[in-house]
Order: sequence, then structure tokens, then C-alpha cells
Amino acid sequence: MQKAFTLVQITDPHLHATQEGTLLGMNTENSLKLIVDQIRQEVSDIDLIIATGDIAQDSSVQAYKNFLRFIDPLNAPMRWIPGNHDSRANMTEAVQGLDHAEPVYVLGDWVVVMLDSIVPERVYGNLAKDQLDILEQALSQYPDKYILVTLHHHPISMHSRWIDQIGVRNRDALTDLLKQHSNVRAVVCGHVHQESDELVNGVRFMSTPSTCVQFKPKSQDFGIDSLGPGFRKLILNPDGTIDTTVSRIEGVDFEIDYSQKGY
Repeated sequence: MQKAFTLVQITDPHLHATQEGTLLGMNTENSLKLIVDQIRQEVSDIDLIIATGDIAQDSSVQAYKNFLRFIDPLNAPMRWIPGNHDSRANMTEAVQGLDHAEPVYVLGDWVVVMLDSIVPERVYGNLAKDQLDILEQALSQYPDKYILVTLHHHPISMHSRWIDQIGVRNRDALTDLLKQHSNVRAVVCGHVHQESDELVNGVRFMSTPSTCVQFKPKSQDFGIDSLGPGFRKLILNPDGTIDTTVSRIEGVDFEIDYSQKGY
């Protein structure tokens, strides 16, 4: 019997080595713990957690260990990719040989492909040839399965001048590859600290709120939104469709420094 699979996307927690760490005034450890509590209340039987980058703000090994400890109560497999604030080497050290960084994960009729889009010491993203090769190989190896692509940086315009300058620089390379295959159903990213859901050339592109501070959508200059931290739940159906919802923390008065002009 074919079945649907439940995924939870957690993105941009920006953790520190210490519990006092903040981003734009918000305590990021506290907000992630609240998100994990909400996931436990709202989502049962998680088949996979996808953590789409900026796990740490200070890129410390301890921050990654903290993340693994915080999500442990979810009792689900997890795959992660780095964001522009992360250290690939420290992420590897934190998991001590576990398979959290394996880029291809098969779930029945679906294949999840996680791509590393970071450029060391740069805020913008780029998909290097080895990452495009990972995707192309998965598309060729699993022509009869549906593909969900994940990465940190956004590969389409968010209609926001400041944030579109720090997306995937070679987005055309990804778009051209996707056009060659009819089984890609969606591309999911983090980085932009806001929710979006747009259909482009038959492929669904989604971004997901951060588990901490949110950025104001369609703002030409840097702006902080007042919406609460969030996560995305995705149901991958056996017919190739995706049911998805975004849940946010509500009713909590987070401390945020709205005067900041960047991060």
C-alpha cells in the first residue's frame, strides 16, 4: 500500500554555544525550544526532519551539539545542510560520523535531495558543480520517483531588493536542470526568514519562516517582521502532490530589536 510521508522543515535557528545567544535581540535557543514543543503538539509520526541551514549563528561545534540535543525529543531521522553562517567542518565534527549530511534520502515514492549552496565567507549562495551533479544523478537514478529539492539560499526572486542580492547566484543552472526532468515537484529553502509558496515552470518553490526572527516580506531594504517564529510541515503524497502548512508561535512577547539595519 502506498503511503504519505510527513516531513518537518526547521530552518535558520541561529544558535550559539551559550544559552544567552541572540539574533536581533531575540534569544534563539528559547525560540527553538518553543518551536520543538509546538511540533511535538501538532505533528505525530515524523518521517524526516529537514534542517535547511544557519543552524548556528556563531558556527561553533557546541551550537550544533545544542541543536541536536534540542530536536532529539522529536524522535525522527534528520538531515541538515549548512547556511551562510555555518561551518561545514564544525557541523561534521558535531555529528561524529553520523549520516546527517547525506544528501539523498529515499522515502517510498519520493526522494529528498539536499544541496549545499554556501560560499565560504559570503552571504550569497551558489550551487557548485558537485552539488548540481548530486541533483542530476538523483534525477537520473530515480526517474520514476518524485523529487523534493532542498537548499539554504533562495533560488527565485523574493521580490525584495536587499534579500534578492544574497540568493543563489547561478539560479539559471538549477532552473535549466529542473526543466530537463518532469518529476521534480518542489524546491524548499530557508535563508529568507519568511513564508512563501510560488509555482514557477510547474515546480513549487517554498520558503519557510525562521525558528527565530522574521524578515519583512517584499521590503526593498532590510526590515524585521513582527510575526512569530515558525516551521513548515510537508505531507508528501503517493500521487506526487504536497500538502503543506506553516505554523508559528503565537501569544509570546519576544524581545526583538527593530532598530537594527542588518544582521
